[in-house]
Amino acid sequence: MIYIPRMSDHAFAIESAFQYCGVSAEVLPETDQEAISIGRRYVSGKECYPCAVTTGDMLKKAFSPGFRPGESAFFMPSGTGPCRFGQYNLFHRMILDGIGMDDVPIFSPVQDVTFYKDLGLVGNDFIKRSWEGVVAYDLLLKCLHETRPYEKERGAADSLYGKYLDRLRLALKISDGGLFQAISDMRRDFEGIQEGSDEKPLIGIVGEIFVRSNRFSNEDLVRRIESLGGEVWLSPVDEWIYYINLMSLKKSLLKKDGSGIIQFFLKRIYQKRISRRFESPFEGFLKSLHEPYTGEIMKKASPYLHESFEGEAILSIGKSIDMIERGADGIVNAMPFGCMPGTVVTALMRGVSELYGVPFISIPYDGTDSPTTQLQLEAFMEQAKKRKLDRGKNKGR
Repeated sequence: MIYIPRMSDHAFAIESAFQYCGVSAEVLPETDQEAISIGRRYVSGKECYPCAVTTGDMLKKAFSPGFRPGESAFFMPSGTGPCRFGQYNLFHRMILDGIGMDDVPIFSPVQDVTFYKDLGLVGNDFIKRSWEGVVAYDLLLKCLHETRPYEKERGAADSLYGKYLDRLRLALKISDGGLFQAISDMRRDFEGIQEGSDEKPLIGIVGEIFVRSNRFSNEDLVRRIESLGGEVWLSPVDEWIYYINLMSLKKSLLKKDGSGIIQFFLKRIYQKRISRRFESPFEGFLKSLHEPYTGEIMKKASPYLHESFEGEAILSIGKSIDMIERGADGIVNAMPFGCMPGTVVTALMRGVSELYGVPFISIPYDGTDSPTTQLQLEAFMEQAKKRKLDRGKNKGR
């Protein structure tokens, strides 16, 4: 059994892809206070918050009754660039060895030029199925975020989300599971729960991918914004995969690796084909349906950050500008406390915020409840509402 940390519900795409290929897999439960308490016993406090979260999730499972070390493994991708994420799997390896579970492997595909080669060890069908799942779950999350603030009946959007979370999960596990039909039905059902009302201020969330995507780590940031009268546009998970592809191409070009260049274009054509097909039922419904190509995102960020500074910082800057240009009334940067790329984004976004006249807030998370976070969000949302009101007045002139 391979256990997958639940960074977000996209983890079910990975679980289903493993099962589709005949590998037993299970998504770990969402993080809770018990898991984080266990994790903190094994970290020094200097690590990124997601490291403590994933450590706690792993160890909670490892210490649970019925866990079989000789028949189990953990999935924890690795990475390169100016981020400590690439060291997580090494840290986890040391901890498992230290508690006497040196026979429990950690599957760590490196999110770099070897990413698809590492994943291909499971089988090429795994790559295909996991990509289909990531795109499908991105669309499901967009449906939730764009309809919940406007639902006719309280709780209807969450109920539909849970229904399609399971339906997609099942459809991805088998070759003819009706995946596209499920996606098509998704648009119809979510559209049916909306009611016509004045649009709320649109708030873009960027930042470190784990913290911005993990409800426990960001203290349910999306719901907090919604409770203050906002609608959320969350940076999609597939953004990072497209970025890995582009960086791999650039490195292949530098090495004059013809095979790598050809593989990039084949992957790009294939991935875009799936994305376009899955997105087609949502035309005219989802405002955030079409995300720009990674090259466009990096171009928007280029006045502020050179592409040689690899990682999430350049994506956060470029995506923030894209969101603002497409109607966002405010930007939130969700980051682990002490995150270097996140700190760079915080500094650079001050200039972006002033240039575009859009409120910006950076929220660092470390698992410690801060009474000031809610106050900061309330003040930020008032600024966002004012910007939306001012834009409406200008349009009416």
